[in-house]
Amino acid sequence: MHHSVLLTFILATLGYGQSISRAQGPPPPPEVLSTIKSGVLPVLPTGTPFAGVDTLEGAIINPGPINSGFTGLAGTATAQSNLPAATYRADLPDTMFDPYVGTVIRGSVEAVGTESGVQLTVNLTGLPNQAQYGPFPWHIHALPVPADGNCTATLGHLDPTNRGEYYMCDASAPETCQVGDLAGKHDGKIMAEGSFTTSFIDPYLSTDPNSVAFFGGLGFVIHTSNTTRLTCANFEMVGGANGTSGNATSTGNVSMPSATGTPEFPGAAARTEATFGIVFLAVVLSLFF
Repeated sequence: MHHSVLLTFILATLGYGQSISRAQGPPPPPEVLSTIKSGVLPVLPTGTPFAGVDTLEGAIINPGPINSGFTGLAGTATAQSNLPAATYRADLPDTMFDPYVGTVIRGSVEAVGTESGVQLTVNLTGLPNQAQYGPFPWHIHALPVPADGNCTATLGHLDPTNRGEYYMCDASAPETCQVGDLAGKHDGKIMAEGSFTTSFIDPYLSTDPNSVAFFGGLGFVIHTSNTTRLTCANFEMVGGANGTSGNATSTGNVSMPSATGTPEFPGAAARTEATFGIVFLAVVLSLFF
């Protein structure tokens, strides 16, 4: 009898620890960025004295207005053509990275290479309350989500032209935007209540692994209106082939940050997936009791 009680207690304790380890801590306080930072603030604004801009988890909280004609240091993004017909999908996890919004965003983003770019289909449910947390920016980030699910480790947006995010994306000139700024280029931040679906072709993303606009394996991230990261998932290939037959080219050569070492954007605790370990431990203990 006492053996079964002990086993129940151990499993309950482990389950509680697992639920705690999945959740990030509260987001860190905003930080002022006043110096050059690749992919975020690659050049300092001119015209007026610049005292810095507030950032949260490495992202600018309130970007400046559209600056018509502003481009990245490497110029504009290049339209892609005749891409490998590979299919990638980012499936959101069952656990939110930010557990404080009272809901779990579920769904996926599917991306398919075409002759004229990448066809994206977005299906999301369980969006948090718009009045409290919205509207919701959504982007492809520069690095993958690591095994522990830490969305902050994806760093900034996919930005091979090193445009940065100080100025808002001009949707009328998407080639001047960050390649990974899906919200900026396509219909803006998510303003829907509860669920959101859309489909479009992005001419500047690529399924060719040799292109700087290749997004396979990178993280898709949804944010609150103040840029806090809510949930994230990697684009994994689920169909087709990602050969190198595409005609994608680059307007510049921008080095991206390495995935090794401590994430650049601190403030969020790692999440772990320990379900298998718990089940295995239960089986082992049952052999002795």
